[in-house]
Order: sequence, then C-alpha cells, then structure tokens
Amino acid sequence: MTLPSPNLDDRSFQDLVDEAKRMVMRLNPDWSDNNVADPGVTLIETFAYMVDQLIFRLNQVPDLNYIRFLDLLGEQLHAPAAAIAPMRFLLTAPQAQDVLVPGGTLIGTTRTSQRGQVVFATESDLNIVGVSIGGACTQAAGQQAVSQQLALTQGNEFACFSPKPVVGDTFFVGLTKAAPSCIIRLTTNSRIEGIGVDPLRPPLAIDAWDGQGWSPVRVISDSTGGLNKKGFTDLHIGKHVASIIDGVSAGWIRIQVIEAEEDQPKFTSSPKILSIAATALGGVTNAAQSLPIAGEIVGIVAGTPGEIIQLSRYPLAGGQSNLNIEISSANGWTTWTRVESFAQSTASDQHFTLDDISGGLRFGPMIRQSNGEVRFYGAVPPAGATVRIPLYFVGGGRDGNVDRGTIRVLKTSIPFVSRVENIEPASGGADAETLDNLKARAALTIRSRNRAVTALDFEQLVSAASTSIARTKCLDATTLGKPGVVVVLIIPQVPTGHFPFELLKPQPELLEVVKSYIDERRLLGSTVRIEPPRYLGVSVMVRAALTIGAVAPDVVNSADTAIANFLHPTMGGYEGKGWPFGRQLLAGDIHSVLQKVPGIAYVDVVRLVAVDPVNNKHGEPGDRIQPEPFALLFNVRNQIDLGS
Repeated sequence: MTLPSPNLDDRSFQDLVDEAKRMVMRLNPDWSDNNVADPGVTLIETFAYMVDQLIFRLNQVPDLNYIRFLDLLGEQLHAPAAAIAPMRFLLTAPQAQDVLVPGGTLIGTTRTSQRGQVVFATESDLNIVGVSIGGACTQAAGQQAVSQQLALTQGNEFACFSPKPVVGDTFFVGLTKAAPSCIIRLTTNSRIEGIGVDPLRPPLAIDAWDGQGWSPVRVISDSTGGLNKKGFTDLHIGKHVASIIDGVSAGWIRIQVIEAEEDQPKFTSSPKILSIAATALGGVTNAAQSLPIAGEIVGIVAGTPGEIIQLSRYPLAGGQSNLNIEISSANGWTTWTRVESFAQSTASDQHFTLDDISGGLRFGPMIRQSNGEVRFYGAVPPAGATVRIPLYFVGGGRDGNVDRGTIRVLKTSIPFVSRVENIEPASGGADAETLDNLKARAALTIRSRNRAVTALDFEQLVSAASTSIARTKCLDATTLGKPGVVVVLIIPQVPTGHFPFELLKPQPELLEVVKSYIDERRLLGSTVRIEPPRYLGVSVMVRAALTIGAVAPDVVNSADTAIANFLHPTMGGYEGKGWPFGRQLLAGDIHSVLQKVPGIAYVDVVRLVAVDPVNNKHGEPGDRIQPEPFALLFNVRNQIDLGS
C-alpha cells in the first residue's frame, strides 16, 4: 500500500475568505457590508488568493523532498525511445554500379492538417550493389554440385533438379558479388516441364549463404510458378557473404526442393532452365525516429570539478549508453567515455555523465574526505578546452509508431533512388518516463538493490531497461528442461485495438539494450534469455441483436474494438493489465464484454476459433480456447453479425 502524502495545510480559498470575514466581524463590528461588491471584501479575496497560492506551494514540499531523495539515489528519468521501421529504397532502374544510401538519410511521413511530419533517419549505410549472374550449379540430393555455367553461356537448357525431383535437390544461383540487405530480381526463362506442382505453392525454399549457414530469404513476389515459366522472383536478402561452390566464388543463393505439406502437390519432373539473369531493384535498411546531430561544439569548459555544460538539442533518444565526446588538448582531440555514475571513476578516468532528458553534460566531482584530503571522481578537463560531440541522436516518442507505408517522403536527395517506404509498421516508440513512474521504479530499485536474484527482480529490472517495454514475465527454465537458465518474456509497447502482429516482435535494438542492461545486474554464472512469448491467435464469431435505433456499422466497430482490447497483451483482461499468461478464454468472457457495448440488446451466439498468427491456420470453432502455460492470446480478426 502506498503511504498517503501529507497535506500540510488543507484550507481552501473559500475557507480563507470566510475566516477573514469572521475576524472582521469580531474585531470591527461596525463593518456590516459583506457583499462581494464591497471594496473591503475585494481586498479580502485578493489576499485569500495570494495565501492560497502559498499553501499550494507549501504542500509541494513533500514531493520536493521525495525528488531530492531520488537524486541522492542517482535515479534519472528514462529517455524517450525511438520507433524503428524497415525502409525499402527502390532504384529508378537497375544500375551497373553500386548505389550508396548513407546512414543518417532522412525520411519523413506525409504532413497533414491534423498531424505534423514525423522524421526518421537510417541507422547505417545501405549499399545497393550492381550485380549480374556469376555462376550456376545444380546438385542432386546426396551428390556433388555440377556447374551449369557453360550451358548458360551457350544458351542450352538444363534441368535444375533430378529427373524426378526429391527432397534435397538444389539449384544454386551465383551473383557476381554478395548482396546483403538488397532486393534482387531473378529473371528466369523456363519451359513448363516441372509438372505436378501448384504454381502458387511450389515445394521450394530459397536461402542465401550468410557466412555461417544458409538463412531464409524473403520472397516478395514470384511469377515463375516454381521455375516453370518465364518470369521473375523478387527476393529480399538479409545477411549475405560470398562463398565458393564448385570452384566459383560468388554470392550464392540456394533454391531447394523441400518436403511438401499434406495438401501441397509435388514435382513429378524437373523444370528446364533456358536462361537466368539477376539485377538489384533496391535495398532495405532500418530507420529510427531520431534526428542525428553530428559534430556539435558544445562549448568551452572552465576546468572546475563537477562542471555542467548544456547540449543544444534534447531530449536524447534512448539507447545511447556508448556515446562519446571529444575534448581539445595540446596533442589534439581526446575521447571521453560516458558512464552511468562516477562511483567507480578515478582521478585519471576520462568520464562524463549525460542527462538524456535535460541535455546536461557533467564532468566528475571533487569530494572532500573525512581526513581532509580531496578525491576526484573522474578527470577534470583543462580550463579553456573545447568540447564537441561527434554524433548523437535526439527524438523518439509514441508519435513515431506509424502504420506501414506512411514513411515515404525522402528528405535527402540520393541519385538513382526513385521511391522509399516503410514495409512494416514502425514500432518501439515510447515517450519519456513520467515522474510518477520514476517514483514507483525507485521503490523497486531499493527493494532489489539493482541486482537480479529473484524472478520478480528480473521482471522489474528488465521493465526498467527501456520505456519501450510494456510487460515482462520471468520463467524458471528448469520447467522447460533447461536448468540454470532464466527466461524473461518481454512484450513491447503496442497500440490499443487491432494492430499488426509484427509489432509484438521486439526490435533487435531493444533486445540488445535489455541484454546489456541485465548482464550488469545478473548473478555470476546465471544465463539469461530475453525473448518474446508465444502467441495464440483468437478469432471471435458473434451473432447478436441490435437495440432499437442503433446504427449497425458503429456497433460492429465498437464490439470489434472491445473484443480486441479485452484480449490485448498489455492492456487486456478484467484488470486492464494485459491478458494473463496461460489463462483460458471462455465464450462467457466474450458475452460479458459485449453486454457492455452500447447498441447490443443481447448476444445470441459466441464461437471461438484458434488461429496461428504466423501461417494463418484456423482451428475448429468452440466455446473455449486454452493457450500454453506461458503463452498469450492475440485477437486476429472477428466476425460480428448483428440483427434487429
């Protein structure tokens, strides 16, 4: 239970006025006019207003003391988190030379009358390589690879698999160079010889060599019907490294026959390849809702311990714990390192701290010891030295969580780039931490002493690692057959109502921040895994009756949103804290939700359908759904039929 905050003086404005009037009547009985139009009453109300303001400020003293106590603990507000989205850059036409999209390229959303432009910046360089075919090989299952380069050169057709393809048959396509993060179009000219397959669902898998093994690539579109006709296959390649197959060094792509599913037809004969070509259409790289500030001269220091200088732009986007600054000296620029506190710093350590919210950059203090000596916690820059920051990022916030395809305004001109857009919704954006949340977190910090020992410690510390995390759950992996391992399930911040399932997958940058944060606080020898929970999709089918005068489309939208919010991973459930892990969903739960929706007279039928949110496979309708013990429900889509 939270301790009540004392109200040092609970008198209101009217209490002060009434008290003053009573004193006037007692001390000066001749003053009998107490109407509000009387000048004396006006003076009383004026002074009462001034005293009321003093009382208000007096009552802020407990909060002020609490905040000063938080300062003593070294607590700081968490910086806003920047939303991240994968951006697809498309070329005007395939280029023979590489096209560089430099890191820091600015892209924005379309400005509207209701919403200003939200600006994103690419996090790293994207090199869209100019490629062509550098080799081709076929390999029957369990056999050696056979080069088909001569057949391609002479224009002779060849079978890309065995005469009757089996699982493991492989067709290797080599690009003249590796194409990491690029969108590659493979144009094939084939004869329809690979009969028997469904051209929309051929039993093929396409992978690229990433330096350690074959990793799947994303097939954006495929018009070849499983290499059976003239067409093209657009591939988004992730990691890609050149390797050697059959003596040829190239950026290899593997097209392999895989085991067909129960309802998936198989190849009865191999497709025949007449020709194949490769071009780069564009590339994909991540962009964050933050503005890069490069080479800023912060100012000139006076050379005193504990000195604070101010950055020109703030608040900073979260996740910049490795930020460095440079300070001028007689021998050039020296690099200083950011630390969380000066507790472990010595007089020779070139350290500084930075408040992400206020932009205050501070150097180490000098503390006088009990024996009269002084100790420097961190080095002090020389007087007159110039401080500059090579690069830092400002921005972040919930405004960056925009929908797919909304970031499409290229603010930095790049030759040969025609179009840009985000291929997935931007996610992970969160506003700066509030003071109330900091107060709650400080109590948890005192309890855990910033050390992760118990399951509750892990949950609280992981939640404190970033404002992008909405919910956590710690598991003892012994129950999963992995003794000595701690698994922490995290759920990022997601919007209310319906949203794309992809938003529930934590960004790699967020996972890295959490891992680094918890590594400093876990017990030696413990292994911690940070990952998202498993999700079970739920589709709800409803038949209900409308009240007289209700508008059906509005009621459908309200009912659909109410169901989605009830099953929400972070704000759902009866308590509004997120659907409980492993809790069974009953048809009666949906009945109770829909009965509160305005416009619904009564609910006739409710059926629940389990849905795999990844491959969209549906189960049989029923009156209950039981997820796994540590799984969460996710509302996929609903079918609501309303009658009068």
